[in-house]
Amino acid sequence: MIPKVLTRDFILLFFAQFTFSFVFQSLIPTLPIYLSRLGSNEVEIGVLVGIFFFCALVLRPFVGRALLRTPEKKFMITGSLLFALASLAYLIAPPFWPLLIVRVFQGIGFAFFHTAAFTLIANISPEFSLPKHRETSFSWPPCHRGQQRLRLRQGPRTAFQC
Repeated sequence: MIPKVLTRDFILLFFAQFTFSFVFQSLIPTLPIYLSRLGSNEVEIGVLVGIFFFCALVLRPFVGRALLRTPEKKFMITGSLLFALASLAYLIAPPFWPLLIVRVFQGIGFAFFHTAAFTLIANISPEFSLPKHRETSFSWPPCHRGQQRLRLRQGPRTAFQC
């Protein structure tokens, strides 16, 4: 028997992950251009881009440990709110130090959301399924791979058109 992968939670997670990642993919190519127009030099741009990924990388093990005690959805909501508020702060935060703080909070939000999202995928996958069926939940072609291709292609294109 093949377990049902496309549950309500799985579909909602797909749309949440797509929306979050679409915004993220829109920021990646446009942020250096935005910062250079604000007068940042190459080193400052590199630090501001890198601090985001550094914070996300450092926090993931701690978020993973906290997810053992706290529901994934709470981390996803908190991460989404942090990421959204930090994205809005771009409008008022001048470079360098205020924007560095914004990027740190955005990295925290990213770590919260993505770690919790992938943990939730693992937890809502049918427990009685074979390992190859559980892998299907992570890479179900029309969903997660398809949304990855779409957001990687359309996110930057949409950002440059705005």
